[in-house]
Parts: sequence; structure tokens; C-alpha cells
Amino acid sequence: MKVRITRDRLVEGIAWAVRALPARPVVPALAAFRLEADGATLTISAYNYEVSTGIEVPAEVTRPGRILVPGRLLAEIARSLPREHPVDLTVDARRVTRSSSPSPASRARLTCAGAYFALPLTALTDYPATPLLPETVGMVGASAFAEAVAQVTIAASRDESVPVLTAVRLHLTHDSLVLAATDRYRLAIRRMPWLPITEDPARTALIPARVLAELTRNPDAGADLRLALGPEAGRRGLLGLVSAGRQATTRLLDYEFPRYDWLFDNETTAVATIDTAALIEAVRRVSLVVTRNAPIRLTFEHDALRVEAGTTDEAEAGATVPLHLTGEPTRSAFNPTHLLDGLTALRTPTAQMLFSTPTKPTVLTEGPPTTPNPQKTPTQNTTNKHTQDYRYLLMPMRTT
Repeated sequence: MKVRITRDRLVEGIAWAVRALPARPVVPALAAFRLEADGATLTISAYNYEVSTGIEVPAEVTRPGRILVPGRLLAEIARSLPREHPVDLTVDARRVTRSSSPSPASRARLTCAGAYFALPLTALTDYPATPLLPETVGMVGASAFAEAVAQVTIAASRDESVPVLTAVRLHLTHDSLVLAATDRYRLAIRRMPWLPITEDPARTALIPARVLAELTRNPDAGADLRLALGPEAGRRGLLGLVSAGRQATTRLLDYEFPRYDWLFDNETTAVATIDTAALIEAVRRVSLVVTRNAPIRLTFEHDALRVEAGTTDEAEAGATVPLHLTGEPTRSAFNPTHLLDGLTALRTPTAQMLFSTPTKPTVLTEGPPTTPNPQKTPTQNTTNKHTQDYRYLLMPMRTT
């Protein structure tokens, strides 16, 4: 192999591929990046039996080849190299071939701006076969999908003892893509349009939330994302993501996601419309006095919201935020972290909170751009183009 590539291109490729590089590999070969030079590209890939990543980056390939090099070490070296300098990667073809194991003295030589590194090689025969991409079922904007994933994964559980709650449910239909996640105390749902390609695109899959968030982080702006979904012979199903020369696969979870539609059947008795940034600031400020597992208390009146926390025996704080309330005044209490997660996920200047009874879940949605008409009913006030896009259902906490 003999390749020349820019330092920034190399760092970009490594930053994508490293997402599948295991911290504690069960097989030593999995600690390596697989580099394959062919044509005018260098393909960098990694695999950990659950997730695979691969990216094609432009390069000047003088001699094609394929090698395994230490992944973490190469990543550290690439980041340390000076910018705006080419990087030359060379492997002596007489000392290592594609089909044979490298000798102990075999090295990949990397040079850049007067510096050089000699990296040991791992035998290609030790590397396991990586999964193939399943059938492509449709396309969606990469940035829009990444935003939707970020809005939903905040509600996924981090308790590995209940695997189904650590997942994001992906449901595909002919006209929409729906993501949902819950940890029992809150539920986040995001609906968005997509472009199905197959005649029957209806699919449902459970994807590990942590993995999905990592694979959709920092998308290419303006790029399309191909969604590939299907079974793999003898194993769990796979989700494939392909965009702008990058691709990844992750194995799906085989569980039954809890039904959640019935949670939205409660009749809305009050709707509060609030400035999102002002409420976030108030909750953060008042939360400074919240002790472990203590709630933050909200009192909704027709023209003001009181945000309070603490007790008279300990530290206490409060703040007032203007609002518009349709319906009867109400009170509720929430986990401040859960409330802030939902508020910061909103994309609109205003937020709407929909109430039924004090013991039933509150629904947080993206509000309209202007204050709703007070003559309208709560149901009419909540009808806007954002309401059905993102919903964050939050269980209230009991207070004494």
C-alpha cells in the first residue's frame, strides 16, 4: 500500500470510524482500523460485533492495498499532525500481503512534515467478517434525522437491566417516520416526513439509543441519509445508515416496546403558553436549591407562572415567568432535570404545556409563534404545525 492523504481528511475519516472501535475488544484484531486503498479513495472502517462503521475519503493511491493498524494509536497520531500538510502511508508489499500474516517486523510507515511513525500490523485473517447493509427502505435529510434523534434519546433509560427502555422505537409508514423513547417517567415522540423507496416500507425496529445518538452526531449539512433495515441470517435484524460516503450498521434489539398511544387519550383541561427561553432560565436558577430527588413546583395562573423549589426549613428559591393560560389555573411538580431536557429539545420560541388532572401526565409541545386567541378552546389553541411533530410527556411528582 502507498497512499497520500491530507491530514484533515484523515482526521475526519478516523473521527467517524472510531465510533465503532471498542474500548475493550473481545478479539485483539477489533482494536484495529481496517484501511483499504483502492482507486482514488481510502476506506477506514471499524467493527465491534454490534456496530460497524466505514467511510471513504479522497486520497492519492499509488499502490492499492488493505491493512489492519492499531486504531486508538492511529487516531492520536493523526490528531497530533500539523494541519495543511499531506500524510504519506506506506507498507512494503514484499513484507506483507493481503493473504498472508505479517511478520513480526512488518510495519506501516506514516510520514508527515518531517515526522514519521512506524505502526505494527495485525493479520487480516484475524479480522471477523463485517455485516452487509440490509435493504434500503427510504431516505430522509441527515440533519433533520439527527435533530429528531437528539430530541427523543433524552427520554431513553440508561438502566441496562431493562434493555427495552434503553432503545429508540423506529416506526416507518408510507408517509411518516416516528421515533419514540421512554424511561417510565417520561416519553418523547418525534414524527417527521421521509421518502420511502420500497413498495411496502412499513417497518418497526428497536435501536439502542446510545448507539443511534452516536451514529447521528455531527451529520453532513444538506446530505441525504439512506435508511436500510432488514434481517441478517441467523442473527438479529440490522439498521444501516448511509450518507455522504459514510456508512454504519447496528444490531437491533428484540423486545416488545410498551404501548404509549393511550397516554394521550386524556382530555385537556388547560393549556399554558410560555416563552421557552424564559422558562428554561427560571427552572435552572430555581433548581440550584433542589436536593436529591426533590421536585420543582409550578403554579400556573392566567398571566403568570410561579416556579418554586426547596422548603422553609432548608434553602428555598422562586421565580415568576409571564404566560398565557387557557382553562383553569393549576399546579404541578416535576423532576427538574426531566423538565429541562424536554424544554431544551424544543425548536420554537414558545412552549405549550397541556394539562388534564394533577395526577395525569403533562404533555409538552412546541408552541405557536404568537400568543393564541384567548377566545378559543384549549383544543383549538394547541392546533399548530409543530404540535404533532414533537411531544414530550412528563409524569408529575407527588408533593406534600
